[in-house]
Amino acid sequence: MNDDELTTAFELGEIEGVDFPHERHVRVAWGLAQRYDLAEAFERLSAGVRGIAERAGSPGAFHETITRAWFELIAAAEKLDAHPELFDKSLLGRYYSPAALASGREHWVEPDLNPLRLPPPALSSPPDLVPFLRGIPTPVAVLAVHDRETVHATTVSSFTLVSRDPPLLTVSLADGSRTLELVRAARAFALSVLASDQADVAERFADPDRQAGHAQFAELPHRLDHYGPTIDDAAAWIGCDLHAVHRCGDHDIVVGHVGSAGRSDRRPLVRHYGTYH
Repeated sequence: MNDDELTTAFELGEIEGVDFPHERHVRVAWGLAQRYDLAEAFERLSAGVRGIAERAGSPGAFHETITRAWFELIAAAEKLDAHPELFDKSLLGRYYSPAALASGREHWVEPDLNPLRLPPPALSSPPDLVPFLRGIPTPVAVLAVHDRETVHATTVSSFTLVSRDPPLLTVSLADGSRTLELVRAARAFALSVLASDQADVAERFADPDRQAGHAQFAELPHRLDHYGPTIDDAAAWIGCDLHAVHRCGDHDIVVGHVGSAGRSDRRPLVRHYGTYH
């Protein structure tokens, strides 16, 4: 189906939602802008998109601002082939904040980041949060997992309690890491919240060249239970069954259901500006 045939089928109501991905939306909007004046073209586009949503049983899916914003950008293109960025579904993020778009379902909302024109504004670089985060003291723990004959542990400093009932905590692990792979397999993990005099333990399990398997715990007093190895003389111990894993950027958020916990009177180790205290 060429672009003219696609646009005609759209106007006749012969296109359903499963047959109307973003790429076809772009081509139909551009085709309508070539056939009619811009006001009539937008009315026909809106009516057609509403019809697709209604036939799919989701009349509330129509979004006034998203539909109009895309139309204004597409209609401004003399040739579609000269603007491949129009086929990028995330393009509106260069013109609108998420909050502004969310507020524009029922009525038109002007872009709050950049004017709607081509070429699009350049992508802005994300803020560098590392200097900021280094100034926030964080507790340090060793996350350990035991899957059949395999034992593995790593130093973590991004964990927090997210629910008291049920008791849930989260740990952030790099996507594709050995630790994440084993946590998924074992369906459980253990956290040893280190004491202030255990900086050497934190460094041991953060060393990428450390020995593998049980050798990681050589000459380090520890004990093994259902959740995995925990380190003696730590400030606290937490055992979790795996509750869920959520992909988030370049890391995965591991949610653990706390099954056991204990603590000592020892002061916990913290990391602040890249050093242990």
